[in-house]
Amino acid sequence: MAMAKGKKKNEKESRLIYIPFIALLLVIALFIGLSFRTSVSTSAQSAFTNLVKVSSTDYAPNGTTQVYFISWYGCPYGATLSWPLYVALSNYGNLTVIPHYSVAEPDLANGAPIPGLLFQRFTPSSNVQFHFYYIYNQYLNATPSGQPVNNADRVQVGLNELENMTPSWVVNLVEQYQLSETQVVYNGNQVPIAMGSSEPHLVTTLIISGPGGTWIMLGYPKSLPPSEVVSINGNSTQLLNEIESGHVPSPIESTAQQILQIIQQASGS
Repeated sequence: MAMAKGKKKNEKESRLIYIPFIALLLVIALFIGLSFRTSVSTSAQSAFTNLVKVSSTDYAPNGTTQVYFISWYGCPYGATLSWPLYVALSNYGNLTVIPHYSVAEPDLANGAPIPGLLFQRFTPSSNVQFHFYYIYNQYLNATPSGQPVNNADRVQVGLNELENMTPSWVVNLVEQYQLSETQVVYNGNQVPIAMGSSEPHLVTTLIISGPGGTWIMLGYPKSLPPSEVVSINGNSTQLLNEIESGHVPSPIESTAQQILQIIQQASGS
């Protein structure tokens, strides 16, 4: 009888030995699960003002690297991004641009219009191809062709414009990251970025895809906010002349280098 009790005691103690290991495995599994969930959330959130890799898929045909810039004529974000994009892409071809100004928004650059560039033409000298699309007019109340647009329809009109001009994968990424993945706080509520203003619309988007994968950014680069561009030079013609003469202001140059690095990664180099 005593032997039986001793045997049961030993078996119980043997089982107890495994409890710390089981607990440790549960903690590790929980940590991995939380880490994965956090990384997905952070990646989606950080697409606003940051170029983030969203896929390992190469959407570019024939070994090329495709750069898509989607904006509207009066966009302060698009005006800001146009400068480092112009500097970066000048390494891959010849660009024709027109100096321009965004609309003035009270919460950006103290209400000053942002100097920017409107892209007109790109002639590639490499396997990097650049495409630019403006889906609304200067004041968000019409398409570039003059079709009137109201608040309720503006997002869908923007998507329709893209569907007529770009590959389906571009439209799908824009829709996914503007209407689902990327959230911002507006009027105290968390909403998709396309709904994050009193005038819902598709925001400026940069997409880069190639053999190395696909990256996306919404809005302006975090390293170059709109107010920084105004402080560099509020005159778009003068700023363009300065850059074309070889004197690229440091904040624009450093942001252009970041874009160049992503293009190189997307190219697989």
